[in-house]
Amino acid sequence: MSRPVPQQDAMPTTRGLNFYREDANLQWLCRALMPREVFERAEPHLVAMGEAAGDVLDALAAEADRNPPTLRPYDERGRRIDEVVRHPSYRELERLAFSRFGLAAMSHRDGVLGWPGQAPHLLKYALVYLFSQAEFGLLCPVNVTDSTTRMLRRYGSADLQARYLPRLTTTDFDALWQGTQWMTEKTGGSDVGASTTVARRDADGAWRLWGDKWFCSNANADVALTLARPEGAPPGTKGLAMFLVPKVLPDGTKNAWTLNRLKDKLGSRSMATGEVTYAGAVAWLVGEPDQGFKQMMEMVNVSRLANAIRAAGIMRRSLLESLVHARGRAAFGRALAELPLLRQNLFEMLLDSEAATTVVLGAAAVFDGWDAGSAEDRKLFRLLTPLAKYWTTMRARWVASEAMNVRAGNGYIEEWPNARLVRDSYLGAIWEGTSNVVALDVQRALMREGCLDPFLGLVSRRLATVSDRGAKPWVDVALRTLETVEQQVRRWPDLSKPERELEARPVADTAYHLYASSLLFSDGQTLREDVDDWRKLLVAVLYARRWLRAHAPNAAVFPARDLAWLDAVVDWEPVPASALPPPDDPTMHAFASTVWRPATSTPTSSTSPPRPS
Repeated sequence: MSRPVPQQDAMPTTRGLNFYREDANLQWLCRALMPREVFERAEPHLVAMGEAAGDVLDALAAEADRNPPTLRPYDERGRRIDEVVRHPSYRELERLAFSRFGLAAMSHRDGVLGWPGQAPHLLKYALVYLFSQAEFGLLCPVNVTDSTTRMLRRYGSADLQARYLPRLTTTDFDALWQGTQWMTEKTGGSDVGASTTVARRDADGAWRLWGDKWFCSNANADVALTLARPEGAPPGTKGLAMFLVPKVLPDGTKNAWTLNRLKDKLGSRSMATGEVTYAGAVAWLVGEPDQGFKQMMEMVNVSRLANAIRAAGIMRRSLLESLVHARGRAAFGRALAELPLLRQNLFEMLLDSEAATTVVLGAAAVFDGWDAGSAEDRKLFRLLTPLAKYWTTMRARWVASEAMNVRAGNGYIEEWPNARLVRDSYLGAIWEGTSNVVALDVQRALMREGCLDPFLGLVSRRLATVSDRGAKPWVDVALRTLETVEQQVRRWPDLSKPERELEARPVADTAYHLYASSLLFSDGQTLREDVDDWRKLLVAVLYARRWLRAHAPNAAVFPARDLAWLDAVVDWEPVPASALPPPDDPTMHAFASTVWRPATSTPTSSTSPPRPS
């Protein structure tokens, strides 16, 4: 990115920048992950989205955030209509997302954006990554419409597919129906098995639903996939079935559900989230009645990748805002970006952002592999999506907060984008499961669903591609950590449930950093071989050193020697081999696995609680 001349009274802005052209890492990844002919076809659309995100999308998103939706429960005659009134700026955002770029349709309909056939997930999520840097909330309706379509294609009857898929996948905005997924209830957010919504059959065999849904995103949706318990079904998740509930019935009458109110949310203000009561709502069974929870979790897992993409987008926008501000504003006689402590902040934000982008686009490529029939990619996708969602959504909060701190007082003012980025960043770690719940899902995938060996194989293969002598000592650090994770996961069946659950988050942390490091190292080796540039290997080494070793409490995150390379890394200028920390770096000897290790003995004091069995 270009370096402005710093001025003490300057207030630099990103408005008008093309977010794709400013992101050399995204450009490199798209070239690396897409076949050449795919990339050449995709790049004009990425350029167009980057231009929109830095200009019209950003302006519309700010306006929609200031004017959240409202509920119009009754019409002028007093009839119940449950209409969500959306601001014109949000409606224009919808047109851009659903119609202009076809984000919800391109994985299901041929010819979106002129694509021959259905566009790959990788392109879709690269576009979503750019869109999310301007607008966060609307991407929930985009994602749930996309995933509703996917579930109907996989499990819906021929009649349901014929009736609803054409409207869910159209890019004609006036004909579009949006989808959603509603399962959270007062009785159970994460505990879905505690759901109380009941499904009963009429005398003519039609299903009707009775109950409340507590957190209903995209409350104005036309079609909802929801969970309910058929009468007589067993308790817990095994008794839940998936149903399609339309807002309007085929005969044109309003279905029997009410939108009680809209939530007043911290972030994602542009998008309507509400509370719904089913009062005999007509519904259609989707799939087998005893597979509802399993199907819904498949839908949730796809949504988790979209969630992780949005978190990565927030990180990237936060980093871009910080770089533009720090390079364009002067203090104490020099640019802010020259101050050592601020350079350290910027470098850490850059590493987290670049790793997150690499992880989520890598997972999108795995998604394409699964859809192409790869059994190994199916298992990898099952693990990588909660893993990516778990860490990126947590770390996005830190990166967005740091970016606000970089901009200082202006960052706290709603006229600048930082406050909105911070507010939106907090939702990601709650949607589709809180951090603890998702970490336990990562644990379940590793221990019970056969995802450990594919994960070990993927990380090992990536690390094995690295032959650079300067990077090898840090690759060895990653390999030793991988061995530790494998040993720990394989001993989980022998632990008590409390002991095992306490290890879920530390192992998820480390597994994410191992996956991210393996991708960064492999990409770094490729860049070095292609153009004799050690830039990405330097990023990989610094990332591994940051996250795969213990830090002395009084040590700087990055020595001054590393910070000297910040500008070259930001601007993608050639980085020599000498930039890599030497193999005898004293931090190598401070290595310790970040994986939590249980105590080797149990306290024997009479005041100690008994060891769980």
